[in-house]
Amino acid sequence: MYRALTIAGSDSVGGAGVQADLKAFASLGVHGCSAITALTAQNTVSVDRIETVSVDMIRAQLKSVLDDVEIGAAKTGMLFSPEIVDVVLETFTDLDIPLVVDPVMVAGVGDSLSSEGLTEALRSRLVPVCTLVTPNLYEAEVLANTKILNEDDAMRACEIIGREGNGVYLKGGHMDSEMVVDMLYYGSEFLRFQYPRLPPAGHGGGCTLSAFITGYLAKGNDLISAVRSAREDIQSSIATMYTVGRGVKVTNPMIAIQRAAEAIDVVEEVSRYARSLIHFLPPEWIPEKGCDLAFALPVARGPHDVALLETRIVKVHDEPWMGRGVTFGEDGDFANIVLSAMRHDPKMRAAMSVRFDRSLIDTIEEMGLTISPLSKIYDEGVENTDIFYRKSEYEEDLPDVVFEYDKPGKESIIVILGHTPGDVFNKISLLL
Repeated sequence: MYRALTIAGSDSVGGAGVQADLKAFASLGVHGCSAITALTAQNTVSVDRIETVSVDMIRAQLKSVLDDVEIGAAKTGMLFSPEIVDVVLETFTDLDIPLVVDPVMVAGVGDSLSSEGLTEALRSRLVPVCTLVTPNLYEAEVLANTKILNEDDAMRACEIIGREGNGVYLKGGHMDSEMVVDMLYYGSEFLRFQYPRLPPAGHGGGCTLSAFITGYLAKGNDLISAVRSAREDIQSSIATMYTVGRGVKVTNPMIAIQRAAEAIDVVEEVSRYARSLIHFLPPEWIPEKGCDLAFALPVARGPHDVALLETRIVKVHDEPWMGRGVTFGEDGDFANIVLSAMRHDPKMRAAMSVRFDRSLIDTIEEMGLTISPLSKIYDEGVENTDIFYRKSEYEEDLPDVVFEYDKPGKESIIVILGHTPGDVFNKISLLL
């Protein structure tokens, strides 16, 4: 069992702090230990009261855990005071344990979570010896003592914060840009992580991201791969934020477990409808390469989140036949058709291909299903592994069916789109 440690405050509403960290660790299959630095009376609207734990008790918590447990990585959250920073520093100075510092200064609801002197203690004492610090725009400005107005300013701030050799992961959610661009400064090199902009991260967003990074480090990932995996996870966590109280939403720290459960359901649905299809699918509808059937996870991030038939439905002795089961991400081209549709309508998660036939096109139109050439849903000049859907082509809903024909070197196909494999199944039933 992998083990990680969080040193942070307790959040009474359960959306941030130690509670969020432990959930995020658990979702990655990592056992979480904790040293609580403060008790807070807070909810999704405000922070009403803070009581810090004595430095002796914090020191005792850390000693008890570290004397007994082989910790793979640790993180800090709300430290509140310079005295608590010093306890963490004295504990980790001689330990070979990756340490991620989330420089918590303000709660997601806007209230202060620090006392006088914390910023300087973080800047001059703890950040220089940590493995990685994960500031947002405001925290980076405070730590670097500089204003960040553009990407050049952000790079300069990273160099200042990481001047002692520690890594810096500057989150770009508060930057004024169409896409969110996060920046990792590590070993004097910059790496950029670019993602579609979602609604602002809810309560616990920073805690959850730093906990994901810590969890992956505890599992033995190197820093770059840990950050990359954690950033993928937090994108889904923000996309699946949920309501707990009357205030801000809570960032979902259990997304990895939720996705694993959803994957089981997705695989079962694809398998069930594929088995049904082979009993009545007309053989003449099956392309030479076979019929694809795909179903994506609710928050799909790429082809690896799209379930497809491991062996397409093909003709054997002029009858439909399907071999092995269902897998994720095998056919990147077909998966990207689903992903392209989802960018316009997140509910349009399923698709099936059949052989292109003019008479079938006519039947589709006669049955009142909407239909359009597939070429219209691709942006010109985009790599085939990164297909983007142009919303301007369809001001209303996506078509029920798209088709692609007369492509050099490619077999002409018709693709039936739907919210689920059952939805696709019903549309095919109309055409029989």
